[in-house]
Amino acid sequence: MSDLKTITDRIKFYRDSKGYRKGEFDRLCGLSNGYLNSTSTPGSNKLEDILRNCKDLNRNWLLYNEGEMLLKEESEFMKFNEGSKFSPIGTTTTAPLISQYAAAGYLMGYSDQEYIEQQPVYTATKKYSGGNYVAFEIRGDSMDDGLKRSISNGDVVLGKELKKEYWKCKLHLPRIFIIVHRESGILCKEIVEHNCDNGIITCHSFNPQNRDFELDLNDIAQLFYLKEITRAHEEYH
Repeated sequence: MSDLKTITDRIKFYRDSKGYRKGEFDRLCGLSNGYLNSTSTPGSNKLEDILRNCKDLNRNWLLYNEGEMLLKEESEFMKFNEGSKFSPIGTTTTAPLISQYAAAGYLMGYSDQEYIEQQPVYTATKKYSGGNYVAFEIRGDSMDDGLKRSISNGDVVLGKELKKEYWKCKLHLPRIFIIVHRESGILCKEIVEHNCDNGIITCHSFNPQNRDFELDLNDIAQLFYLKEITRAHEEYH
């Protein structure tokens, strides 16, 4: 089954091998008619719906084309490859993954649920508390100073959105944030100061070649505080 290169190819293969009619499978998984005919990869929410309703479908196979298509038995679904880095559905946080190349599109579509659902899925290393989570692929070396704390080009950072109602309060600093800036794009910086009176934050880069700079919160669409990092040399999930 090496020719099943995309997630959509594998969903269709599973559907057909199990004998589902197209409309029947769509209804089972809550998909709109013709959804799988799209050239876009199903978003994280749709993939979770499919996995939740197809309990014998191997998550690793569906998302990464690893292992067998079917789990051997129901108990294996519950254990789900015990000891591997992949976890059973429902026990980890999943989030849309915004690659370096999708960053510009995200600025226009971050509030568009359909756009968000079209992005690839990132699976966290654990289950986090409720909220809006988005994973971003880092571009550039502004947060790389060669130390263990570095966030390097190609790393993936998972962020939890800080609601705007909390921006008026003093942020707990210093802390690393992913900043969705309306003009400058997606930035990963350590915020070191927050002036509540004028809504100005001071951003710091780990790389000593980069100077601190200020941003006006009025020019920022979203703020996410860092929850975890997956290194570029690791196979992120």
